[in-house]
Formats: sequence, C-alpha cells, structure tokens
Amino acid sequence: MLIISYGIPKTGSTLAFELVRGLLTNAGFAQDFHYNDRPGAHRTRGKRGFLTTVTRERIEDLIAQIGPDRRIAVKTHAAFEPEMFAWLEDLQQKRAIQVIASYRDPRDIALSVLDAGKRARARLLVKPDSGKAFSSVQDLEHAAKNIVARIVQFRRWAALKGSLRVNYEDVAFEPLTVVDAMERALGIVCNREEVLRYAFEEAFTLKNKAKRHRYEDEMDDVQKKMMRQTFRNFIRKVCEENSQEWFDVYREKMLRGE
Repeated sequence: MLIISYGIPKTGSTLAFELVRGLLTNAGFAQDFHYNDRPGAHRTRGKRGFLTTVTRERIEDLIAQIGPDRRIAVKTHAAFEPEMFAWLEDLQQKRAIQVIASYRDPRDIALSVLDAGKRARARLLVKPDSGKAFSSVQDLEHAAKNIVARIVQFRRWAALKGSLRVNYEDVAFEPLTVVDAMERALGIVCNREEVLRYAFEEAFTLKNKAKRHRYEDEMDDVQKKMMRQTFRNFIRKVCEENSQEWFDVYREKMLRGE
C-alpha cells in the first residue's frame, strides 16, 4: 500500500507525516523504500519520501515498486488533476493507496507562512542559493491568496472516499486521537508511546511556534475580519463544523466531471 500524506504547507503536515511513518515502522512496516524527487533530496533528514508532482504514471510506478506486502508513506504538497479523481478513489477503495490529508485554520496558516517568509529572506541574505520558498510572501494578503488555491487542492484530496482528514489542532495537541484514526484507516496497531516519542522527540518536524489559534493574539480586528471574510466557508464548514457534507458535495461534482 502507498500511503500519501498530503498537507497544505504550514499545517503541521510534516508532523502528521512523521506520525504515519512512526506508526507504520512500529507496526512492522519498515520505511525502507524512499522516493524523493525534490531538488536537494539527498540532503533531506531521515530520507523522507516526497512527491513534487502527482501523476497517474508516478502513482502506478510507486505502487508497483512498493508491492502488495509493504506499506510505504510519502509526503506531498502537490495537487492532482481533476480527471484523476475517480481513478484515485478506486485505488483507495481497493486499498492500493490511503490518503491522509492535513489542514489547519487558514488564519494560523497565514501567520506561519509569514514567519517562514521572514526566515527565508534572512537566509537568502547569508546564502543566496538557499532556496526561495516563501521568500516572496511579505504580507497577510499575499499569504491569503496562496492559501485560497491550496484549500482547493486539500478539498480534492480529502473528498476522495476513504481519505482521512487530520487537523493541526489534533496532530499537535491531541495526537492520541490522530493515532487512533490512523490505526483505523491503515488497519494496524502500534505502541502509541513509542510512536509519539519518535514523532515529537526524534523526527525533524519543522516546528515553529506550536500555538493554538495564533490569530487570536497576533491579528488586529481589521485583519481578523478580512481573513474571516476570505475563508468564511472553510472556517465554518471544516474548522468549526468538520462537515462531511462539504466534502461530499465536492466529491459528487468531481465524479460528474464538473
């Protein structure tokens, strides 16, 4: 089985991915197969699997290389084309893949992206070839614009029948509930204490401030209003209500080819 750990950037997606890796390893599924097409992947700590693009050919190739007996997790921030929706859902129903999709309140994502932008610009001053990820994001409006597109991608992954949605608030602060859900989705059982120790103490997870609802203290009233208006549907339907209907409506549209 290929486990695809998708996450909007800055949603705790690396921590969610490491929980998956730790859970699989602890349950006896060694993460001994590594595919990483990211530039500079040889420098990645822990030899993480990573997909920069998601195509039918790549998924088919990975499933074939992994084989029926192994369960291997790869991380991605990439979208897939709408015409792949029914095919991916069929793979998931056949247990060839399992999607785990990470999300977070977009107001907190924006603040984390701004932090990343500041760090990226500081690195570029010292080391010009260090990479430009997030370096162009300097204000809340710019961050919000990027997140709008990412939410569309997240909804597509999460709307596949059988996908597991994991919220940053749970991953970071109530991880046992996430481990429970992952065990059920993957059909395995693990030593939870060992998995949490690995994910929170051993794995490299890009931890930033690790605070709940940062926006409450770090945004002024004007910014809060702007962000609430921009993301009102996602905040209400996903962050507050965890509405399955919101994803089911989108799923039906995808299956109809709309």
